[in-house]
Amino acid sequence: MDEAPRQVHLRSGDTVWIRPVRSTDASELQRAFALMSDKSQYQRFLTGTPRLTDSQAAYFSQVDHVDHEAYVALSPKDETHIIGVARFIRYPTAPDDAELAITVADSWHNRGLATVLVRELGGRARDVGVKRFRAEMMADNEAVLRLLRSAGLTGETVTGHMASGYIELATTE
Repeated sequence: MDEAPRQVHLRSGDTVWIRPVRSTDASELQRAFALMSDKSQYQRFLTGTPRLTDSQAAYFSQVDHVDHEAYVALSPKDETHIIGVARFIRYPTAPDDAELAITVADSWHNRGLATVLVRELGGRARDVGVKRFRAEMMADNEAVLRLLRSAGLTGETVTGHMASGYIELATTE
């Protein structure tokens, strides 16, 4: 799957490019990760991760576009710079469900980029038979909780410092 990037407009008025991740994106994913604040890295990976290793970057960039899909958002000023990623990874034991993960560069927070990425990824997930996203995040990550609630998060539970829930993906029948 090698779709060309397409422009999307964010609620902030900004325009970015979105396309499926490519196997050649590994080093750019590492660059984008290195630019994230420690807090953002921790909230995304739920652990202190000093850098994205070569093997992690390869895993995140070499997807099959069915059971593991990712979309990247690219800077309007430089179409090689990744500023956001949304991905799902289907659960082998529950193929109707997939884990949802979202990462947005700190300088792009609160512009609507994550909302657009989740919407785009949800459409792709429905196309390949995923019916529900599951999400797990830090319970104090209010921005992600707001985003996911606006996308239909239900079944929300909090255990210690972690929150989880799911988003039912509407079918287009």
